Amino acid sequence: MTNNSLCDLDDFRNQYKNIHGYLSLTVCIFGSIANIFNICVLRTKQMRSPTNFILIGLAVADLLVMLVYTPFTIHRNIDPRRKFVQHFSYAWACFYKFHAFITIVLHSIACFLTIILAIWRYIFVSKVSSHGVCSNLKYTVIVIILTYVIAPLICFPLFSTFEIKPYNHTCKPNGEWVLEKDIHLYENKVNLTKKTMYVMNINDPQHLSIWLYGILLKFVPCVLLTVLTYKIITALLETRRRRMKLLASNNQYEEMNGKHKHNTIQMYKENQADRTTKMLVTVLLLFLITEIPQVIIGIGAIGAIFGEMFLADCYKNLGDVMDMMALTNSAINFILYCTMSRQFRVTFREMFRVKMLFCCHKRRPTPEEQGVAETKMSLV
Repeated sequence: MTNNSLCDLDDFRNQYKNIHGYLSLTVCIFGSIANIFNICVLRTKQMRSPTNFILIGLAVADLLVMLVYTPFTIHRNIDPRRKFVQHFSYAWACFYKFHAFITIVLHSIACFLTIILAIWRYIFVSKVSSHGVCSNLKYTVIVIILTYVIAPLICFPLFSTFEIKPYNHTCKPNGEWVLEKDIHLYENKVNLTKKTMYVMNINDPQHLSIWLYGILLKFVPCVLLTVLTYKIITALLETRRRRMKLLASNNQYEEMNGKHKHNTIQMYKENQADRTTKMLVTVLLLFLITEIPQVIIGIGAIGAIFGEMFLADCYKNLGDVMDMMALTNSAINFILYCTMSRQFRVTFREMFRVKMLFCCHKRRPTPEEQGVAETKMSLV
């Protein structure tokens, strides 16, 4: 810490910047392939459901984020010409402006779809009367399409805050730019020239981006997701408690063979639904884990509206880390589906005819599954 700094993060930023490009590129490549797998598997006939349609919409948004971020991180962090004026061309400045806006739009779409996913699952778990609406594929598709249409409209005011600025920068004859503090080292040694470079800057005197992006697109969704996730977990625990109480009070459960088979099948279906809910809760929790640090920093930025020190020292220095967390969250869902959903694993294996590398060992069937299997055999 220094007397003129709120956060001494300059060294951290400079060190992390050396590896951020390669890390983010690796995550983008893996995430692109993983989200393509998600879309292919979830759109199969046996996987079609309102919940999975929302997951498809989420995978499409995550895939587009990866595809847009890949050329951005290569040009910004890996391109060997990044110390030359030619690197800062007008075309690339336009791409940076497009990248900044479209990334916010896609992240907002993913955020809205995650909220919709939580609402849909809460309605399913709590078994409220409007469950029929959320189980309708047509209505779900309409909601997803509306999300992709409304999100850009909400984010559009932010587009005006991105501007392309030309700068006349001192450089060597080959185009390599020279820092102002180092100009005296080159005097009378090489012929320094001035060339124009274009940079995308934020021009936001009213702090529109902080209020709109920090509050509407970050803080409010996190609060909603926290409340919904809590309600889903509470409803799941309450359903499990009632089920165990019902089984314990049924003294004739084992004696009535036909009802035993019926109850076994019903219990198996309910356990399957519980496993699906647990997987979706994990998706929600991971989304919150990656969003909450950004919300905290965003709230700090709001508190620093009348002083730019926090924005310069803390907020901007952690930008790459925030990007990395968001990219990881967009790429990790495939692993969650494979490790927590047997139906997804089976469908993936049948579709691509590969053995799952991270699919686990054979597990013993649960009593409910064994009962279902015995029932099916008896029916045949």
